[in-house]
Amino acid sequence: MPDMHEPDPRFVESLEGQLGRELRRNNRSATRPGIRALKMTGLVIGSVTLGAAAMGAAQQIQDSWRRELLEARLEVQLQMAQQRLNAQRDGLETTREQVELGVRNELDLVHFELQIAQSETDLNLRALDLDEVRQSGREPLDDLSAPRVDGRDFVSERLRLRLDLASRHLDVVMREADRSRDLVRQGLAGEQEAEARDLAMREAELQLDALHHQLDLRSEFLDSEISAVEAELKTLEVEARNRVVLLDQRLRFFQGELDNFQAAIDAGTVHPITAANLRTQAVEIEAQLQLAQQELMIVQRELERRAP
Repeated sequence: MPDMHEPDPRFVESLEGQLGRELRRNNRSATRPGIRALKMTGLVIGSVTLGAAAMGAAQQIQDSWRRELLEARLEVQLQMAQQRLNAQRDGLETTREQVELGVRNELDLVHFELQIAQSETDLNLRALDLDEVRQSGREPLDDLSAPRVDGRDFVSERLRLRLDLASRHLDVVMREADRSRDLVRQGLAGEQEAEARDLAMREAELQLDALHHQLDLRSEFLDSEISAVEAELKTLEVEARNRVVLLDQRLRFFQGELDNFQAAIDAGTVHPITAANLRTQAVEIEAQLQLAQQELMIVQRELERRAP
């Protein structure tokens, strides 16, 4: 009878193979303004990377010199993050003045403030990593099944930092989507641009949703309501489901772009190679969607197998 607390080897082998293939996939970028707005941040659109196979990867640092090296590296990363943040803060007042003078628009300031928030999050994450190394004597652990360190829950602390940043990012993309819709109503932008912004907003919403789920699962694991493997599998399930939703919407967007290009090609105003590039990207998105659907099926099947 299989051990209910260990990952099924067939599941791990199958999932690892798919992840390896997906991680080697290079996405092509398109040239139209609407498509440039679809740059993804990677949390949802990327293949799932957290799983049972990754659990227990970080080991106790047995030699003091190894721990000293790790602390030194983290200290340098912390200093660099602080310097980057200081430089950005120095430019914040200048940006505000430029907005008041009309040289920059308000969204430029919002984006700059979001960059500062990103740098603040990076700084705080590096500080947490260093604290964990000093307290635990090992590399930092981000798995939902990682143990507390002297009663401190570093995993949840990191998740809350990322959740706060994701919330701020969602606020920004929502404002961009609203602005795009206003421009469309005024006849100053095309419908595809607004659709691209709406899709970016949907991704930001899914990112935030995934982090909320991870935080809830972390709490359930610490309260012994679910096992370590169940926590990882449920995280994979949420990420795969979100990817299915987002990739399906993204595929619909690109199919609409193809339809628009075909009309222009028929009219002789656009070179056929442009449409060919879009078709290639649509095929790649469809392949990613099929992978996400397969990942979801594998994870759900394993969860069902482990159900009491």
